[in-house]
Amino acid sequence: MKKIAYYILSVAIAGGILTSCLDEDPIYSQTNVVTFATENNAELALLGCYGYMTTTDAYGQGMQEYPIIGSGVAWGQRGGGDDLMSLRCSPTTGGINTVWNGMYKVINEVNSYLTNLDISSLDEKVKIQKGGEAKFLRGLAYYNLVSLFGDVPLKKTASSTDGISAPRTPKEEIFAFIIQDMKDAALIAEKSVDGRANAWAAKAFLGKVYYKMACLGIDAQTNWQEAKKMFDDVYTNGPYKLEPKFGDLFGDFVTGSKEAIFQLNFSVDSEVCFNRASNRFAPSQSTTGIAWGTYKATKAAYDLHEGTYPGDPRIGLTFMKSWRNRGGNNQKNPKPMVGDKLSPNDSTYMYPYLKYNLGFTDKDNKIAKEPMMKNGKPVADSKTGKQTPVEHVLKMPYELFPDPKNPSIEVLEQFKLSSGIRNIDVAKVFSTETGQNKWPHFAKLYDQNQVGTAGHKNLMVYRYAEMLLMMADVYNELGDTPKAVDLANMVLQRARQSGTEVTPATQPADWSKSLDQETVRTKLYFERIIELAGEPDIYDMVRIRGEKYFKMMLELHNNHELTKASDAQYLKATNVWHDRVFNGTAGLTDDYLKKNLLLPIPSTEISANPGITNSDNNYGY
Repeated sequence: MKKIAYYILSVAIAGGILTSCLDEDPIYSQTNVVTFATENNAELALLGCYGYMTTTDAYGQGMQEYPIIGSGVAWGQRGGGDDLMSLRCSPTTGGINTVWNGMYKVINEVNSYLTNLDISSLDEKVKIQKGGEAKFLRGLAYYNLVSLFGDVPLKKTASSTDGISAPRTPKEEIFAFIIQDMKDAALIAEKSVDGRANAWAAKAFLGKVYYKMACLGIDAQTNWQEAKKMFDDVYTNGPYKLEPKFGDLFGDFVTGSKEAIFQLNFSVDSEVCFNRASNRFAPSQSTTGIAWGTYKATKAAYDLHEGTYPGDPRIGLTFMKSWRNRGGNNQKNPKPMVGDKLSPNDSTYMYPYLKYNLGFTDKDNKIAKEPMMKNGKPVADSKTGKQTPVEHVLKMPYELFPDPKNPSIEVLEQFKLSSGIRNIDVAKVFSTETGQNKWPHFAKLYDQNQVGTAGHKNLMVYRYAEMLLMMADVYNELGDTPKAVDLANMVLQRARQSGTEVTPATQPADWSKSLDQETVRTKLYFERIIELAGEPDIYDMVRIRGEKYFKMMLELHNNHELTKASDAQYLKATNVWHDRVFNGTAGLTDDYLKKNLLLPIPSTEISANPGITNSDNNYGY
């Protein structure tokens, strides 16, 4: 195997911020032995292991992009490259090999690191601390792999030859390995700087692993109890708290958050360890850098939130629905205002909003007094000389729908007649009309001040609100439904207080303690989707309770009237800017649901690994 030098270009730990940037593939111990002569040597190499978690193959892009778009709640234009979003992957689908390789890269480097740490003469306390941090990263990588792919090769040592045969290991053994890694990580210091693991993070992650196993039916009763034990310890004795405001979780380079159980930090100056999420998810021409607007949220995902909790402050913080117009990418400032003050004329709006103007004639064919004014004069089009009308914004009338989670085309048609907006077919705009701006974007990933393709964002890989909602599920399964409701209500209370108004919002309202177990189980399932929409764990949360609940989420999409109408229009016109119905006319069959609980093992791995054949792939592939 070719020897490639491992370099850390720069490492800086200052003011609680960690940045590590890597050059080439660090396989130093796969072909040779490196002795960590000093603790500083071991520290720099450990930072390299962290750095691989932040590359574009890992959480710098791939582990954000592909789990989100493959979750079932994301949308992108239809065509040859939308297999993940359409939930019709194959082993050759682009992207799945990226996260596979990215996570195994971390695993291989941790394996190399641990080998060299073990043979070093460093103090045992140093080995426990640094080895525990490395094992936390390896456990996280394996958790991602087993959640995405199921049974995967278990590599405990660094590979020393190409083409090594590594068959798939049953997920039960993978989970056991993760548990041991996290138990070892739980022996490290309880405090750490941002971007580093600590003992409490390991315990919180152990709770998540036991929870996942229980949901999969792996020794369920024992693992519900083990999850409760871990979550209780973290809840009672740990350092974590909910941020007072939901939006504070997603600002520029957030550090020091009590909600961050484990986060990764990035730099806009690095050529390797930078966060490309805004580049991939932000609307085109909406930032100072380069944004492609490739992926959006589904209408059903948005309407689940709006229809469940109208007025929830999280809606505007989760979904991006408008932005100031710019002349293109890499534009420092938006275009100048059209008139004397900001108006809808200056911005682009997306679902569930539409822009309209009333023109200059009323029903009696008289000139309406609504031209856009600037410097005391009507604004005129430079080419035609015609005056520019003032534009207005209309929001979907959710209060009129019998089921706000599924807006009715019939109601929209009636609304058009009663609203006085005669020149716009409201139902058509929201259903069959084409165009890139018919879906909202995920706002959590948006960075208006991007530098090129790099965003000013750190990433909370695992946060306290997620833990509380899983902990609530554990209590509910163990029969303490009132305690489960209390835990969920902590998250809902924070949501209500996250608006800009002095008075908290009324939604999401607290759940009643009189709810039965099955109702709370279902509400918790959808609450995790609402809370974590647009975050990497959304893939896992959509599927974590198995086919029954996975089907519930996909049914919201497939039964969504506007989505169905858009899909039908696509079949007639084949325009790429239309919605899709999952699995087409065949619907959400048991085979389709079972298949889409996991991604396929990538064909690149099958070709390179003699231990895996095509027949070894996951169900349905």
